[in-house]
Amino acid sequence: MAESAEQQNAAPGPLLGLRVIERATGVSVPYCGKLLADLGAEVIKIEQPGTGDPARRVGPFYHDQPGPDSSLLFNYLNTNKLGVTLDVATQLGAELLGRLLQDADVLLFGGELREMEAQGLGYARLRERYPRLVGVYVTPFGLTGPYRDRWGGELVSAHMSALGYLTPGDKDLPQDMPPLKPGGRQALFVAGQTAATATLHGLFAREAAGQGQCVDVSELEPLTSFQFMNMARWVYAGDPGARSNREFGRMLKCKDGAFAMLVGQDHMWAALVDMLGHPDWADNPDYQTRAGRSLRQQETWRHIEEWAAGYTKEEIYRMGQARRIPVFPENTIAEAVDSAQVRSRGFLQEIPLACGGAAPGPSAPYQFAETPWSIRRPAPRLGQHNQEVFCGRLGLPQAELAAAFEAGVV
Repeated sequence: MAESAEQQNAAPGPLLGLRVIERATGVSVPYCGKLLADLGAEVIKIEQPGTGDPARRVGPFYHDQPGPDSSLLFNYLNTNKLGVTLDVATQLGAELLGRLLQDADVLLFGGELREMEAQGLGYARLRERYPRLVGVYVTPFGLTGPYRDRWGGELVSAHMSALGYLTPGDKDLPQDMPPLKPGGRQALFVAGQTAATATLHGLFAREAAGQGQCVDVSELEPLTSFQFMNMARWVYAGDPGARSNREFGRMLKCKDGAFAMLVGQDHMWAALVDMLGHPDWADNPDYQTRAGRSLRQQETWRHIEEWAAGYTKEEIYRMGQARRIPVFPENTIAEAVDSAQVRSRGFLQEIPLACGGAAPGPSAPYQFAETPWSIRRPAPRLGQHNQEVFCGRLGLPQAELAAAFEAGVV
């Protein structure tokens, strides 16, 4: 697929000149690679010949037509990357990978540690041959510890991090209510974002120390860090973290949907009573202290929802914000996408796809004035850049590339 003139003239990005080799599948590491590639780094994604990244077979698909180049997940995760196929378990595959690493700044690895060690990709071995290489390893539980060889994934990280313990969102449910995994792939995306940030820190450390660095990211730990309030309560007070809401906040229904509100502090409660028009029930002595209000939460939420039934969530949001009450509307996906704020910043843009189409999707979670985000190329088709990389860069003769293809090496 030839690049358009607009893509060829796209801004290079602040990481121009950085060379990254991505040896991973799924979400967390490819998202890390995408963030680096979108910032201008050259990222070469290595996939298994014939099958490729399993994410290619994960829906939804462009126009509901399954195919290796039409997965919207795969396309989103792999924009701006070069794509090659290579069986690194073979002698020729390992040799070609080694030649790629000679000029690389970063290796991104995701997968089983047994596979990493069998293929000679452990950092202790790599640093002997590539002393300035930054090796980034993103695994379910990290490179050390008793769980290092265990399988993980989105479901495991969501629950082992205790994020699932806080679901469903209605925290007044009984203690025996089964926890739920949050929707989507939040754990893996958070791990990928963490890995991208850690990669940049590894590069800074390389510049300071003059030698490569090993970056060890566990998919579990970034999400666990989100539970800092409950963790602090446990560490300092021995509080096991009951699933009931301790901060006197809740999602409440209103005329056209729902809104969230937090009124745990005395000044917030006073502002809420004013917003409600000073109802008689709020004069009850129990409502004059935080402890008393905590005992009457169910009754309080019922009163507020009765009042809220006459207002839209936008109206409640405006009234609450005017009184400095932490309140915000619960948006549907459609409302979030159609937000005037989102549209004004151009956050959603048409993303070119490997299959030749385009679909609206998120751009970047940041904006740079001098090096604006851009799509220089869509996600690669399977093995799209084999000839460019292996022949054009590494000097592999065309006949040897053909033979390697027939042998299943590329």
